Amino acid sequence: MPHPTEIQNILEEAVAEVLETALPGIRAEIVRRASKELENLFPAPGSSPTDLLSAAISSIQDGNSQAEILRQLLEGGARFAGRVALFVVRAGAANGWQGIGFEDNNAIKNISLDPSSSLLSRAVQSRSPMGGTTAEFDSNFMATVSEPAQPGCQLLPLVVKDKVAALLYADCGAAPGGILDASGLATLTRFAGLWLELSALRKAGVVAAEDTQPIAGSSAPVTSSASSSSTVNTASSVAPAAAGPAGGDDDLHRKAKRFAKLLVEEIKLYNQPKVAEGKQSRDLYDRLREDIEKSRATYDKRYGETEAASANYFNQELVRILADNDLSLMGASFPR
Repeated sequence: MPHPTEIQNILEEAVAEVLETALPGIRAEIVRRASKELENLFPAPGSSPTDLLSAAISSIQDGNSQAEILRQLLEGGARFAGRVALFVVRAGAANGWQGIGFEDNNAIKNISLDPSSSLLSRAVQSRSPMGGTTAEFDSNFMATVSEPAQPGCQLLPLVVKDKVAALLYADCGAAPGGILDASGLATLTRFAGLWLELSALRKAGVVAAEDTQPIAGSSAPVTSSASSSSTVNTASSVAPAAAGPAGGDDDLHRKAKRFAKLLVEEIKLYNQPKVAEGKQSRDLYDRLREDIEKSRATYDKRYGETEAASANYFNQELVRILADNDLSLMGASFPR
């Protein structure tokens, strides 16, 4: 019988041989996993959620027509979800426009959503993004495109002039591990609706022709061309007529308030970190002074010499939208 010392030597030699053979693979696996963790901690330039959102918003701004803006919304949404589909709402019907990430993207064009589906009806009635399960969405749609890997989905209304003009559907996709970033999708959809409104206003001449610089430091302004029959008809539904007594005092005030709301919402969209910091420090006006005064000048060009000027709608919307109706959050230097 071998001596215990001999057995120990045999075991040590066997283990050493196995380790020598396996060590290169172990080292490679450790390096691979460590590199992956480092990539998660330090994402490549331009790949963070903030970078992706900024790039998607810039692409929407670069759209020269309603169809292009919708296309950029769809492509931008695909950065925050595994699959996205856009449905245009007309006369109460939501008809497929296009999809990205599906096995057959063109199949979306042949789908009309069931208005009675739970998720759709809640999104349209509230005009707010709705999250839910695919079981709450249109069954015909799911039968056509197949279920995603996870049952969760988002339905986001594209709101133009307080009306739902389109709906963006999003889920994580058919492959496991797909993304579904509800916050990014909501911000992008809200911006697209706002940009469609502002584009239509500029096209109709509501923003003075000499005011060629976009509001709140955005990129080059959009001049919308005639849209195709399958896009959202914002020009007729959004752009108000020239302000004046012909529309009546009530109409003038309504248009002025609406324009102020658009201007302030754009400020908020471009300055979300500053808005959050300003609310916490109660100095919103100081942090956003430059953008606020640029937009105030734009508003005054249109309504400063009208009867609506005395209502001070621009300040009202600043307090309502930026400060959640708490005037003290604007700070001591805010002009009353």
